[in-house]
Amino acid sequence: MKKVWIGLSITCILIGILGTAVDVIEGNSLEDTAIVLFVLALFAVFFGWLAWLWRIRSPLKRAGEQASMAANKVKESNDAYKELSKSLKRRVWKYRIVGALLAVLGVRMWPMGNWSTFWISFGTVVLIIGIAIFMMGSPQDYNSITDAAKMIGLDRERTIDEFYEAYKDIQTPLGSAWLGYFYTSPYKSMIFGPDNRGQFIYFYLNSAGNVGYIGYSFLENAIKEKLTEPVYPPAKDLGADTAGHLCYHTDIFFFQDWLKASIENYVKTGQVNPFMDASPSEIYTFTEDFKLTGEHFEVQDKDQNTVYIVDSTMPLINLYIHDTDGNEIFKMTKEIGHALATYRFFYRGEPYGVLEKQFTLVRDSFAMDINEGKLELIEYAGTIGHNFKVTLNGTLIGAIMDDMDITIKNIIWDNAFLIVYDRTYLPLITAMAVMVTRELARDEDGGLSNR
Repeated sequence: MKKVWIGLSITCILIGILGTAVDVIEGNSLEDTAIVLFVLALFAVFFGWLAWLWRIRSPLKRAGEQASMAANKVKESNDAYKELSKSLKRRVWKYRIVGALLAVLGVRMWPMGNWSTFWISFGTVVLIIGIAIFMMGSPQDYNSITDAAKMIGLDRERTIDEFYEAYKDIQTPLGSAWLGYFYTSPYKSMIFGPDNRGQFIYFYLNSAGNVGYIGYSFLENAIKEKLTEPVYPPAKDLGADTAGHLCYHTDIFFFQDWLKASIENYVKTGQVNPFMDASPSEIYTFTEDFKLTGEHFEVQDKDQNTVYIVDSTMPLINLYIHDTDGNEIFKMTKEIGHALATYRFFYRGEPYGVLEKQFTLVRDSFAMDINEGKLELIEYAGTIGHNFKVTLNGTLIGAIMDDMDITIKNIIWDNAFLIVYDRTYLPLITAMAVMVTRELARDEDGGLSNR
């Protein structure tokens, strides 16, 4: 298709040149010739622009990929539903029926109230509540709309004491598990923490004992009663330096993911996954926040040694990452004119891949096909700051954290930092982090997605 657009563009140019030559030879009015030439030039530019868009991947193919991705999400949801127990399937349909009825009622309120502002507003609230209830029936639906809490479907009726016995000797940055009650909940809960800042993670079961919920809170006063004491208390030392502090906060951030995966594994196999904390050697920080006015900053390791240097100038179409010897490691080129953000990646001067933003309603998501497989950058929804996990073929290889506003020794840290689980991919994760911070800076500036 690219060749077709190029051919049409060249044809328009040739027709314009030939027509102009004929009019000049025949002595025809040059005013009409100028108008025709202008129109042909516009068509030539338009076809040239389409050829430029088609040089990477056609918009039609991208649209097809987005539709295929949406279909895969539906298939995954259906497959997850089939694995649920009979009691959970009944629960799913109860929530879906109630949610659908409320959503319909919310929409029905708009014309019933003669389209008045009050009834449109009230109906919209009811509609949102209905959609929320509809999505709360199954773990797959619930977890797809937020990362602030996790829902786990269990294979049978279980008790919180069973989980406590399994986790009471597991050491984590928030100590080991203990049992207690909250003022806001009638359910006995398994709790990790709180730490010196009042942060804690909790897990409880519903009244039927077939659904579990994992949540995070910093409201220590919400704890009503302590039924047991933890075998291991929470860590008191949050880190001797910046890297140590960032590691600790990262461990807390990923705690829910670990606990969810661990509980799911325990339900299937009876084995608990040990907690894998971050090491300061895996933390890399940006020396300043990203700005749209041009950049020159460093990426440093835990000892504040410079690892990479990031350079870019207005209008930030090209972003460069150099090593300390000045060698270009990665170059990212922003593609203008695409409906969704698109970047071309070059590794040491050679084409590496095209990172494309995916169409999603809840989480920002980017994907790129590379030689090793599929690389994905997925945002954590409903969390403090702007945080992304980087996966390769579904395996977590790193994370990008920005705007966390962490207070370290009375100083607020809001620059981006990286968590790298495989140092082989440090240059790539750094390049993706630069791209993400550029997009976030553009969003905060009110820019369009293709700027």
